[in-house]
Amino acid sequence: MDERLASRAGVDLGGSLIKIAYFSPEGLQVQLFPATSLGETIAYLQARNLHHLVLTGGGSVRHRQAFDIFHVETVDEFTANIAGANYLREAEGQAGFPYVLVSIGTGTSVYRVTEAGGQRIAGTAVGGGTLLGLGRLLTGEMRYVDIVAQAATGDRSLVDVLVRDIYGRDIPGLPGDITASNFGKSLSPRKEDLARALLQMVGEVIATVACLAAQCHQIREVVYIGASLRENDILREVLDSSTRFLGKEPRFLRLGEFVGAVGALVQGLAR
Repeated sequence: MDERLASRAGVDLGGSLIKIAYFSPEGLQVQLFPATSLGETIAYLQARNLHHLVLTGGGSVRHRQAFDIFHVETVDEFTANIAGANYLREAEGQAGFPYVLVSIGTGTSVYRVTEAGGQRIAGTAVGGGTLLGLGRLLTGEMRYVDIVAQAATGDRSLVDVLVRDIYGRDIPGLPGDITASNFGKSLSPRKEDLARALLQMVGEVIATVACLAAQCHQIREVVYIGASLRENDILREVLDSSTRFLGKEPRFLRLGEFVGAVGALVQGLAR
């Protein structure tokens, strides 16, 4: 394999996770580390002779000095996300423009992506940070994975007011299981029910913002990415069903949490 290709890695330094992407003779490789594991991350890169790094994410400024032993370039998160999404969409057979890209991190950013490039068109402060912060308050669980696990056995109908609670049935244009009011019931629910309702609310807010932005730009495809979707089938299902209900076509990338790292790698190779 070409030395220039073999020695490079894209590293996305997020608030909770470090994502790495690089090429080996077998193709694209990815790896995750907790954001607190900088030493382990550096050792992993050194062991694979990845000495030319392209950093992105919020930590690319905060932790820049920790990577001084490498040759380092940086790319802004906006550019990396769009480049990575384009690369992975083509690799996964989803190629096509335009589309709306929704990056769910601590908050959520919404981009319009065309063949010519991209621009941020919307966003919301509701995102993975909301799930973690409110999840801690509602369930007492301190880790994101534990909040998501609690939701797996929860029943949101004990927390949310649904359309059928008001009308007793479906009504034209509104199925009975559609949310009428998030957390509008909350009659002595278990923490599992609260966690499930929280995932529903966050997913509905993100999908609504994304679909309204897509509608304003007359775009049908909405692509969701971000580490918040990792091992979080419930959030993925809420985004999928909410997006379809709002008349748009949801898409998810198999390596969606690595979009920033892949984009940084691709941008570095293009320079």
